[in-house]
This record gives sequence, structure tokens and C-alpha cells, in this order.
Amino acid sequence: MTTRHLLAAAVLAALAHSSACAEGLRPVVGFALTGGGKTLLKVETDDGDEQRVSSGGLVHLFGGLEYQAPDSPLSFQFNVGYHVDGIGAENGDANFSRVPVELLAFWHVDPAVRLGGGVRKATGSRFTSSGAADVGDFNMRSSTGFVLQAEYLFPGGATAFARYVDESYKSNRLVGGEVSGNHAAVGMAYRF
Repeated sequence: MTTRHLLAAAVLAALAHSSACAEGLRPVVGFALTGGGKTLLKVETDDGDEQRVSSGGLVHLFGGLEYQAPDSPLSFQFNVGYHVDGIGAENGDANFSRVPVELLAFWHVDPAVRLGGGVRKATGSRFTSSGAADVGDFNMRSSTGFVLQAEYLFPGGATAFARYVDESYKSNRLVGGEVSGNHAAVGMAYRF
């Protein structure tokens, strides 16, 4: 994570903390394990195992703000995150990282279940590699993606969710120029 990303996360956290007093506005943080997309790099280890870097994997950390008006069945959420998949060894490593920005809306089916979705734009999409895994570093352009999400709300602010994201990435360094970044995820979030 670069200094720019850390600074953006710190500013977001400060804004979330100062806004927490506004009625209906709550900071949210979360993480998800993701899988899918296309293989960007595959390497074989000395013991014969394969390791892959995928355009849809592996860890997505996020923070943001959520707003729900009192007695409203609708809520809205804005997230900024860090999504990364990588491989590492003593003789080289590679990773694909991006900073997704999401705007989501949810319908509260009942007090414990909500369904929704929205849009996602993965900014700062970058593939890097070094050592024995070095195939060059390059940036990618992402499409505006779509998110579908189902969420279970526990008492006290914690939630568990499942989601599907439809997005793609383009670069003249990719075979065919474009790869799918579509992925599914399961995760947890907490609202303060």
C-alpha cells in the first residue's frame, strides 16, 4: 500500500469519526475474501505446486460511510478499499492491486436482512512483479463494475455478506487486451 493510499484511508477515517454524530450516518469497515477473474500469472514452485495471481482475488479491505434515515427501509453506503492478490517466494513475487470505490444502495427486507447493489470503479489498478516471477510492471484500466450483495445484520453493528462483482480490466500488456475481473466474495463488516 502506498503512502497515497494510507493518507486517503486516514482522511476517510477522520471524516467518518467526525461524522459519526450525524443522525443515520455511521462509519463502516470490513474485509472480504474474493475469488474469480482470470489468471494474470501462474508459476510453478520447486515442489511442483502452482501459484496464481488472479484478476478477481483475493483480499478486499474497505472503509466508508453508511447512511440510513430513521424508519427508512433504504440505506446507502460509500466505500473506498484496497483489493489485492499476490504470490511470494524467496526468489520473487508478483501482485495485482487496485483501490475500488463503491456506491451501494440496500433494501432492508427485515431488521436482519438486506439486499442491494451498486457501482464500483477499481482505480489505481496495477500489476507488479520481481525476481524469478518478473514479467514486468504495468497499469490497467478498469471498467465501471456492478455489485450485487446480500447481507445479514447481527445485533450490535456486525454483518456478514456475500456478493458478486462484474468488472473487467484492460491493458495492451494483456493477451487479448482485456480480462474479466468478475468475482464472488464472502466477508464481514462492522458499523460503529
